[in-house]
Amino acid sequence: MANSKQHRYANSFKHEVCQYYEHHTRNDTEAKYDVAGKTISKWRRELGYRNKFFNRNMYTEGMQPALKKRQQRDFMVTKMNNAFLLAEVTDLRVALVNKDSDSLWLKEKLIAIADAIKTMEA
Repeated sequence: MANSKQHRYANSFKHEVCQYYEHHTRNDTEAKYDVAGKTISKWRRELGYRNKFFNRNMYTEGMQPALKKRQQRDFMVTKMNNAFLLAEVTDLRVALVNKDSDSLWLKEKLIAIADAIKTMEA
């Protein structure tokens, strides 16, 4: 049998209480919403709100070393990718400059040939 004093609250109400508690004391929250402090703590834990007493999120507490390691690895991969991209950009710039100088050389040769043809005709 269900306890007659047990209440069922909507998730929207639970979130409202938890958000209010973010910026107010436990006593203020208990008085305003008429909910026990243990219940508020339980809702915060279930809904993923940070634990104010320890100033951390209990759900990600165990994952912190793994997250830091992953962030460090991602940073190193990004750094390597940036170095690779910088090398590619540098190579493309060199190729473009070489192409421009090649096309300029070809243009000068064509002008010289055209001038030679005009000189031969005259």
